[in-house]
Amino acid sequence: MVLRIARKEATEMLRDGRFRWAVGIVFILLVGAFLAGWKHYADVETQRMAAQEADREIWLTQGEKNQHSAAHFGTYAFKPTMPLTALDQGVLPYTGVSVFMEAHSVKDAAFRPAEDATTVQRLGSLTAASTLQLLVPLLLILLAFSAFAGERDQGTLRQILSLGVPRSTLAFGKALGVASPLMLLILPATVLGVAALVLLAGPGSPMWSLGRAALLVGVYVVYFVIIIMLSLVVSARASSSRTALVALLGFWLLTSFIVPRLVTDAAEAIHPTPTSIAFRDSVRAGLTALPSWSDRVAEIETRLMDEHEVESPEAIPASVAGYALFEAERDETDVRRAHMAALGHRYEQQKTATEFGAVLSPLLAVQLLSMGVAGSDYAHHRHFADAAEEYRYDYVQVLNQDMIDQNAGWDFTVDRAMWEQIPPFDYTSPTAGWATRHYGLSLLVLVFWAAMLLFVTPIAIRQMNVA
Repeated sequence: MVLRIARKEATEMLRDGRFRWAVGIVFILLVGAFLAGWKHYADVETQRMAAQEADREIWLTQGEKNQHSAAHFGTYAFKPTMPLTALDQGVLPYTGVSVFMEAHSVKDAAFRPAEDATTVQRLGSLTAASTLQLLVPLLLILLAFSAFAGERDQGTLRQILSLGVPRSTLAFGKALGVASPLMLLILPATVLGVAALVLLAGPGSPMWSLGRAALLVGVYVVYFVIIIMLSLVVSARASSSRTALVALLGFWLLTSFIVPRLVTDAAEAIHPTPTSIAFRDSVRAGLTALPSWSDRVAEIETRLMDEHEVESPEAIPASVAGYALFEAERDETDVRRAHMAALGHRYEQQKTATEFGAVLSPLLAVQLLSMGVAGSDYAHHRHFADAAEEYRYDYVQVLNQDMIDQNAGWDFTVDRAMWEQIPPFDYTSPTAGWATRHYGLSLLVLVFWAAMLLFVTPIAIRQMNVA
């Protein structure tokens, strides 16, 4: 009986030319956005690998110089992009693509694509994720708003129920009827995306992207089920199909545009972030509190004179400059990392506040989970930036330690043999489990919406007015 009802609903939709046009347009937009995103991903990855190889060659061929001069010569870390960013670019246009790593400097990524965007691009770009998050739910609403209200308006609802069809069976059949034609849109796009991941990603693309893709599909399926159940509830309780359509369109407009903006503005107001000038001033204040270079050198000279039992700084059989550079780098890095960590904690607080706000709009939970699973969120960016900072600190301290080991002064030089001792930057992206745990609250809120509607839908169907 359920399949018969679903087949009847699906057949009516497929015969409706308006539905075919709507599905066709959404499908074209979805596939076009994905292909454009995939081309962008492939281009960016090709350029990144070429830039990384070129930068490594520049580092190895920098010539003879003092170790600390090489530390200031620096090197770059280029952020890799994950294949699923072809689906959801998240905050990637605003977080930068490379980090310049040198002594006495903890930097965030620079060269943000948004800075080079044209006026039209600043209005927003169509991505596969935005199509799935905004247009597909709108399509589902247009398909399901008349599920019960339309039957009631036509006087056929009473006739169907008088035949002994249970209300729950009717509701389940109509839900399948709405979902079945949607598969004509989702399944080809999903197959295309998986095929692209498997066949086109290349050796630089880890296979765990398939696991992330499966998780991402699950998130969107739950979201679509929520929209379908909500549409059935409203259609069952509304006095007419027109009322149901207005109510559902109002919900879509409210939860898709108004609530997300209000929640993000509230998160910023509750947990404000400092301006770039204020942040720079706070870091400078922390560095000013450290010993000056002359005071640090004097303290190290006194300590080494006592350690080596000599009477003058000139008699110290050790590199005072090397020790001073090593300890200054350590102390300055601690200050800069503390401020970066505090800023990252503030962003994390904003993210948590937004997750709580998803109680008012399931779209917020889906957006956060989509970016997190795709690897295009701030958390993944911070993971990369932290890895680059660890690499920067390690290689700078290796050079400073070599000055100590060589008892080297400012006029001492080393060559390529030293540069080769610094391994190339090798970044490993976090796992899908890491991303899921990071957005556990969003996942919980999405499950809450689904559970709430699973509880409410049978009640609304039982209390549905058939007249």
